[in-house]
Amino acid sequence: MPWLRTFIELIAVLVMAGGVGGILYGVLKGNIAFSGRTIQFAAITCVLPAILILSLEHAVGGEGTMAIFGTVVGYALSVIKQTE
Repeated sequence: MPWLRTFIELIAVLVMAGGVGGILYGVLKGNIAFSGRTIQFAAITCVLPAILILSLEHAVGGEGTMAIFGTVVGYALSVIKQTE
C-alpha cells in the first residue's frame, strides 16, 4: 500500500510545517516568548516526523529509529525535573 505510506508522510510534513509555523506566528504576534521551551517544542515537532519519514522510506533501520526516538523522548522529558 504505497498510498498509505505517502499519506502518512504527508501528514508528518504538515505536522512539521504546522509546528514551526505556529511558533513563528506566535513569536511574531507577541503571544509566545522565544525561550527554551519554544526551541524544545520546535525540535520535537521537526525531529519526530522526520524520523517517521526516514523510517518509512527505509533510510534508517529499526535500531537507529529507536535510538533517535529514545533520545528525543529523553530530551523532552528531561525538563520535567528542572521545572518542578
